[in-house]
This record gives sequence, C-alpha cells and structure tokens, in this order.
Amino acid sequence: MGLNNAGLDALLNDGNEAVFYAAIGSGSASGNENSAARVALTLGAPAAGVITVTNVPLAFTGTPSAAATHVLLFSASTAGTFYGFDALAGDQAYNAAGAYQVTALTMTGTSPA
Repeated sequence: MGLNNAGLDALLNDGNEAVFYAAIGSGSASGNENSAARVALTLGAPAAGVITVTNVPLAFTGTPSAAATHVLLFSASTAGTFYGFDALAGDQAYNAAGAYQVTALTMTGTSPA
C-alpha cells in the first residue's frame, strides 16, 4: 500500500488507533474518488510490520461499470487529509448494480537498510 507522508505520520503517531477511511477511485489521486461514501477502517494490531484491516469485506457503491482501480485512504468520512492509495487486483469496475467489494487490505511498513 502506498501511504504518503501524512498517512505514515498518522500510523507512527497513533498506531492502529489512527483513523482511516477508504474510498474507491479510478486512479491513485484523491480527485479520482468515485465511490458514493467512504468506509471507516478497523485496524488490527501490527505484526511483523503489517497492519491488517479487520472489518472486511468493505462494501462500496458507485456508478455501474465505472472504473474501480484503487483504494484511496483519507483521515475523515468527507474531505480530510489524503493518506495514499493501494492499487486493486481482480475486478476493476463496479458491477452492474453499482456495487464493489474489497475483501482484504493491509498496510505494510518498511525501513531502509
């Protein structure tokens, strides 16, 4: 997952108590958000440099057949600070009913050698 500096700061300052919201987007920038609403994430305890989102699956709605290529991370349910993104694998569009589901999401931290 590509967290930007704001997202890394949130995790370093608050650990798994940091507040994250996810949206679906058609690209990796905050302006690409196309889901109708953001979903609050529940973060599990870190283990081996990985924080796993525990309230999956995450259910989103949007325009039927619209591109769904990235999970976008924010600090709030509306507006807020953009924390970064993760490219999605698998289905790359909302279904015919305008639904999209994320079944797994992790945040991995690394440090330079």
